[in-house]
Amino acid sequence: MTKENHQLRIDDFAYQHHISRKALKVIKQCGDILVNGEHQTVRYVLNEGDYVVFIYPPEDNQIIPENVPLYIVYEDDFLLIVDKPKGMACFPTRSHPCQTLANALSYYYHSIELDSTVHFVNRLDKDTAGLMMIAKYREIHDMMCQNIQHIYRRYQAHVEGQVEQGVIDLPIHKDGQNMRRIIDENGKDSRTYYRCLEYSDGISRVECILETGRTHQIRVHMAAIGHPLIGDLLYGGKPGTFDLESIMIAFVHPITKQIKVIKKMRLSCK
Repeated sequence: MTKENHQLRIDDFAYQHHISRKALKVIKQCGDILVNGEHQTVRYVLNEGDYVVFIYPPEDNQIIPENVPLYIVYEDDFLLIVDKPKGMACFPTRSHPCQTLANALSYYYHSIELDSTVHFVNRLDKDTAGLMMIAKYREIHDMMCQNIQHIYRRYQAHVEGQVEQGVIDLPIHKDGQNMRRIIDENGKDSRTYYRCLEYSDGISRVECILETGRTHQIRVHMAAIGHPLIGDLLYGGKPGTFDLESIMIAFVHPITKQIKVIKKMRLSCK
């Protein structure tokens, strides 16, 4: 709900207030738009003082709830941040049909009587541990995902060789139907900042900060500069313990506008 002081079509007004085109289409088809309590279409031109309400349709959560341990490190009325363990997939798939983070969240939502499906703001690979952000409602998810670069994400891992610090700015592209990603000029812009925290016996513990959020971004970028992650056989790493971990998330809260900094208390990286 928002008051408007300038003449705008409702659709333009919605885009200015972080409602995506996809979300607005869902609202038009299955929800409603009210101006001063009356239904209007997106072509309606707002006048000064109009009161606008976008009503999202009820969400249908079809993910099977399972009583799987869920490690919540932050929660409010709009967002959750959980500490995902290594080895847990985010969503059910053919190879991992149950015991996923989505199943655990669905069970938790049922326990607190939250009628919503699971909206991941960021995702982690199955074997990547650490902090993940989940929006409790579709509209909050839309607001957070308008520009993922505004969410500060810090990771740690062990990589091969002696690393200093720098920026990797290489486009990442999906390699056909494989899960593997490659560096390719036809790929999406991708940027990773990295620095060495310590070095010993041919292995560096590195910190990586993401500006973008591509699938396998850290793994692809570090391999591209000759320092694949230890244990990452998909991208040429030597056998060992794969320990990529999301250790910090910072963001401006979409409702309160406060800066939130969430850190992982105990790190798996050694």
